[in-house]
Amino acid sequence: MRPDTGSLPLLRELHQRVFGGPEVRATLDVAFEVLAEELRERAEPPHAARVIPIALFTDGLAPALAKKVRLCRAFLLRRGSRMAVPEVHHNSVQRLVSYRGWGRIHAAVAGEGDTRRGPRNLAARTIDSPDRGELQAIPIERCWDIVPAGMWHYPEAGADADWATVTFHSASEDEIIDEYWESE
Repeated sequence: MRPDTGSLPLLRELHQRVFGGPEVRATLDVAFEVLAEELRERAEPPHAARVIPIALFTDGLAPALAKKVRLCRAFLLRRGSRMAVPEVHHNSVQRLVSYRGWGRIHAAVAGEGDTRRGPRNLAARTIDSPDRGELQAIPIERCWDIVPAGMWHYPEAGADADWATVTFHSASEDEIIDEYWESE
């Protein structure tokens, strides 16, 4: 889902922290190096994730905004790949920023499909990284995607490079429920 004006204050703060802070960039770069090594060592699944300390992003953030992000994951998806099946976070809003590379988020069309059995229709939205242009040149709305709680979705990486994303969830690590679609 494309970010709306109500989501922009939080996304602007997170965007600045993801791309503007050397400590955060160093932490993310190391995490993505580890994830890339993980992917080199196995063929499937074509993705890997690692939890990043949420305090890197929430320290000093206004309390009203900080309570909206309680978990951060670095997620790496092999070039030209997609997750094998859609996933859903029934209890968490996912805010995703494209850190390096590009890809598409395929998300269920609101109001369609049985949310317990998986989606019927998914719409794709391309998400770009600032590394595909100057940091200020790409509008923030093109770098971020929001997946509401309970919405089935899956990522698909562009064909030219692995897609590195940073995801923020409204549920904490011990609360989040990740469910994967099991086809009949």
